Amino acid sequence: MQDLKILQKEGELHEARWWESEPNGRVHCYLCPRHCRIGEGQGGFCFIRVNRGGKLYSLGYASPAALQIDPIEKKPLNHFLPGTKVFSLGTAGCNMGCFFCQNWDISKSRSDQVHSTHIPPEDIPQLAFDYGCPSIAFTYNEPTIWGEYVVDICSAAREQGLRTVMVSNGYITREPFHDIYDHVDAANIDLKAFTENFYGKITLTHLQPVLETLQWLKNETNVWFEITNLMIPTLNDDPAETRKLAEWILEHLGPDVPLHFTAFHPDFKLQDKSRTPPETLHRAHAIAREVGLHYVYEGNIFSDGANTSCPQCGSVLIRRSWHEVTENRLRNGACPDCNQPIAGRWKDAAHLAPILRGRGQRSKYDFLNL
Repeated sequence: MQDLKILQKEGELHEARWWESEPNGRVHCYLCPRHCRIGEGQGGFCFIRVNRGGKLYSLGYASPAALQIDPIEKKPLNHFLPGTKVFSLGTAGCNMGCFFCQNWDISKSRSDQVHSTHIPPEDIPQLAFDYGCPSIAFTYNEPTIWGEYVVDICSAAREQGLRTVMVSNGYITREPFHDIYDHVDAANIDLKAFTENFYGKITLTHLQPVLETLQWLKNETNVWFEITNLMIPTLNDDPAETRKLAEWILEHLGPDVPLHFTAFHPDFKLQDKSRTPPETLHRAHAIAREVGLHYVYEGNIFSDGANTSCPQCGSVLIRRSWHEVTENRLRNGACPDCNQPIAGRWKDAAHLAPILRGRGQRSKYDFLNL
């Protein structure tokens, strides 16, 4: 454990939200469904929420361990400001224990095991402007666990006219859900499988809280959201499971929520599994479209399944190659051939123009070399 005095001196301790005191100096963190009871000097499952002197602190606040400029399609978001860049950041730690984690080098690390940069929330929007990004993404590890930092960045971003994006596993409880997502413009939620067995054994969590988060997003917020299902051979790629997942989305969220089936590559503790064959994604795509979902995508492979088509006339509206938009035929958010409105948050040229140009100012964070 890091020493309290050192952390305070370096400005790394930030008192957390979403906790309460318990007897014997313990604290109860109710940010996520784990409901960690954390003893003095200990951290929760996520590593970065720690008990110091009977108070809960967030070691992730203003301490990003990963910073990158990404295409928005990499999040993946295909119906939110297509073809634009997003300023992306993440910290250490996670509240899930996924055996297949593809960012395990930071998500399975404690805050003192990664190289982080102190960046206060009010500086993040300026960095996004400097790099011509109209949006900021909280990503790479689970942003729920550094929700305090997320909320403060969102507040600063909104003042500057920037959008914000959560890339999340959806494992959050109700009160902090609204505290965080009421400030967010878009989200991609990982629906990692559609069986409790997979969630329990492979992620060390539960399925139902994630389904509840998706329903809260649909019914209680204005957040634009999309869903990703990483398909892992033999674990969650059964066609019957895919059909049930798509049917649940149709029934509870409607046909216009985009669903991304993405290919797995061996990583972390699942080195014994093979890469997902393209045929698996093609089959899943066909099943979800047959069920009635309007926007279904294939990711992490080169495929026509990355394109956006009109659900009414079938015209290809947005063509993509991997994460690059090569053609966008949308006209005022609608199909130019049949005038069918296409669900999403599309580019507002007047709003984006000054941001996409970038401000050209020399940043005090130039050493980041993004």
